[in-house]
Amino acid sequence: MSAEKNKAVIRSFEHACAIGDWATVDKLAAPNFVYHNPAYPGDLTLEGFKQKVVIDLVKAFPDLEFNIEDIIAEGDKVVVRYSFGGTHKSEFAGIAPTNKRVRITSIVINRLTDGKVVERWVESNPFALMLQLGVVPLPAGTFHIKK
Repeated sequence: MSAEKNKAVIRSFEHACAIGDWATVDKLAAPNFVYHNPAYPGDLTLEGFKQKVVIDLVKAFPDLEFNIEDIIAEGDKVVVRYSFGGTHKSEFAGIAPTNKRVRITSIVINRLTDGKVVERWVESNPFALMLQLGVVPLPAGTFHIKK
């Protein structure tokens, strides 16, 4: 498929995930879909991805705002830079609700075959999320910004 068609598949996949349109997610994902993310031990199947990544995230951050900031395609790969923002209203990753507003970014490399998403590799910064939630304190004497 062309780069533009692959980007359209990823946009549709992401939109379907964001609104919980599981029929479309299932249609756009390959049967052997694999999700790679160092934040989760081991790789996830499509069902694991839907539950752990999408459903749990939306449950924890019900006002989640999700934006595609950049999308680049070449060959069978589509790279997306995302931003996410939301208020922590329910347990997430074992962390009780903090009611804090967070904003993080991530980069995902998607591999497609015949118009289906086969693999996703995620690079994100869970440490930044933990800092914003107040779970991890910023070490003293670091990151001083002078005005």
